[in-house]
Amino acid sequence: MLDHVPEPANPPSYVYWCERSTYASEDRDEPDCFARYSAATPELAIQRIRDEARVLLAGLPEAERPALGWAEGVGRVRALGALHGGRTCGFSLRHGGGWSEWVVRPVPRDSADPADATAASFTEAVPCGVCALCAQGA
Repeated sequence: MLDHVPEPANPPSYVYWCERSTYASEDRDEPDCFARYSAATPELAIQRIRDEARVLLAGLPEAERPALGWAEGVGRVRALGALHGGRTCGFSLRHGGGWSEWVVRPVPRDSADPADATAASFTEAVPCGVCALCAQGA
């Protein structure tokens, strides 16, 4: 019989630090675009990733668009579970000749980490002008 493990009396409160690297082609070692931002909840972090993925895929012909099962189905549920549990999650997506990678990691709200920001903070660098996200102003 499994014993119930009680939740901690004061579970840690997190901010979800997100990073996206977008590469215009497979032969690039450095990303063309790198963005950092925070989200107040795991749901907001995953929603932003889904929105960004849809923008990246919108420019592709319908037949070349991969399914977003990792962001829509079971993968989304597992990512939310990991984030709620204080664990990091990541996604990758090929789009045309390039690809994007996202990493979301929970950071304790009272941490000295620079990611300890509010959901309103957004520290993305100047748009690269290369990736679909920057070209469309996302």
